[in-house]
Amino acid sequence: MSELSCMETIPCIKQGDAYDLRVELALNGEAVTAESLPLLHCVEFMLGDGVRKVWPDDGGFSDGAFFVPLTQQDTFQLEEAEPVEFDVRVHFVGGAVVGVKKKLRVAVCGALSEVTL
Repeated sequence: MSELSCMETIPCIKQGDAYDLRVELALNGEAVTAESLPLLHCVEFMLGDGVRKVWPDDGGFSDGAFFVPLTQQDTFQLEEAEPVEFDVRVHFVGGAVVGVKKKLRVAVCGALSEVTL
């Protein structure tokens, strides 16, 4: 059985911000690299209860990391002042699906303005 882990902690996310979230993954202790990508059918990233992104349709991979795009609408969905769970699951070409075993939490900072720019 494969073991999936997230190699870096995710920084605080501010409501209303829009940017790519950098996520480095390791499989059985080895960093996922560009050479590993043909083994992956897709990678699901879930942030909180409603923000779901799936690579390769959402985001990209470069320099040893997945880039998960977050829009202002995405970050405004996240609840302020309470860490939200961040979950990652990999669906392999052969059919196996493996998720990160350790619960990851991301802090959410509130915004004074609730207007999408």
